[in-house]
Amino acid sequence: MLAPIPPLPPSQRSVIIKKPRSLARRLMQEAGSGPLPVFALRIQDRARATANDFLREHGYREHRLYVLEIAGHTPRIKIGYSSAPWERLTRHIGEVNRWQHTLIQAHFSDALPDKATAKSAEQQAHAFMSKFYDCVPGSPEMFVGSDFRAGKTCVETAVACALCGRSEQLSRSVDR
Repeated sequence: MLAPIPPLPPSQRSVIIKKPRSLARRLMQEAGSGPLPVFALRIQDRARATANDFLREHGYREHRLYVLEIAGHTPRIKIGYSSAPWERLTRHIGEVNRWQHTLIQAHFSDALPDKATAKSAEQQAHAFMSKFYDCVPGSPEMFVGSDFRAGKTCVETAVACALCGRSEQLSRSVDR
C-alpha cells in the first residue's frame, strides 16, 4: 500500500496551478533516479481517487477495459483488461512508481458481459491504437508518445463494437 503524501506547508497551499496534469507530465520527464516529485504523486492520488469513485458506483468486480496515462522519462498509454480493475490499477501504480513513472489519469470502460467479449474488445483497442502509435517493444498494451484521449476513444470504440457484435449475434440466434 502506498503511504499518504504529507500536506503542503501553509505558505504553498494558496498557489493555484491552472494545468496540474501538464505540470506533472513535465516534472516526470525531468525526474531522475531520486524520489518522485510530490506534486506528481498528488496528481496520481487524485487519479486513483477518481477511479475509486467510478468503480465504487459502477462495480469493482466487472469485466472492464482500462486506459492509463503514465508519465515519466518516456510517457506512455497502457490499455488493458481486468475483471478486478481496482486491484489491477493498484498493482500498476506500484509497478510504474518503481520505474520512476507516475499515473496521471485512468479511465475504465463500461462493464462487459464476459471475459471473452472483454478480451476481444481489448485486442480491438490495441489494433486501433497500433494504427496510430508505436507499441513499447515487447508490450502490445503500451503505446509510446500517445494521447490519453486517443486511448479512451480506442477503448470506447472497441467496447461499443464488441457489444454491438454480441447483440447482433444474440439477435441472429433468437431469429433462428
